[in-house]
Amino acid sequence: MQTRAIILKKQNTNEYDQLVTCYTEEFGKLTAIAKSVLKPSSIQAMHLDVFNLVEFDLISGRGMPIITGAQVEETYLEIKSNLSRLAAAYFFTEVIDRIAFDYQQDGELWNFLSSLIGKLNKGADQEKDFVIKNKIAFLNILGYAPNFGECIFCSKAELVAYNPQARGGVCKDCFLGGQQGIVVKDGDFLSEPILNSIFEALIEQKLYSLNLINAVNPHTK
Repeated sequence: MQTRAIILKKQNTNEYDQLVTCYTEEFGKLTAIAKSVLKPSSIQAMHLDVFNLVEFDLISGRGMPIITGAQVEETYLEIKSNLSRLAAAYFFTEVIDRIAFDYQQDGELWNFLSSLIGKLNKGADQEKDFVIKNKIAFLNILGYAPNFGECIFCSKAELVAYNPQARGGVCKDCFLGGQQGIVVKDGDFLSEPILNSIFEALIEQKLYSLNLINAVNPHTK
């Protein structure tokens, strides 16, 4: 099988091998093994770097497919040399790695990821609200956009907080009545801290990439 993929992460295994998790155009997310890629003589090593857009063949192996004939199409060096772009790319790839099921092809998600990485490489992260807008678009593609039109508990419209567990807005009466939530400043339910809380509630784990984002851009905390 031949596919195009964006590398999400890598993990060393055995003496010279690596497990490569990627999001592919044809098969969705998958993890394959790159044999002998850690040997100094390996030709594939330079092609299978994180965030690279690559094309490779997959052959059957014991338990998981094996990558052969990897050929890089794009290395996105500007992302890898800029901490702000790197942090943003890590966020989106980490969420996909945590939330996407293996071998569930999604053309819309592939187009979103490949387009996003390309735009980040060209410096789109410097545009106002670029990352926030893409986080909102990401939620819609994943099918997890929260309801901020009415209170998740009583359906009233005047919202003052966001409840990560219920994944919705909370009105003043419910909040004062004991329902928990993150108080929203100036009615901005799509601020970066709120969006980050939404993603962490979805995967029910902390996102390691947010530590890098907060270190690079302290105002996002």
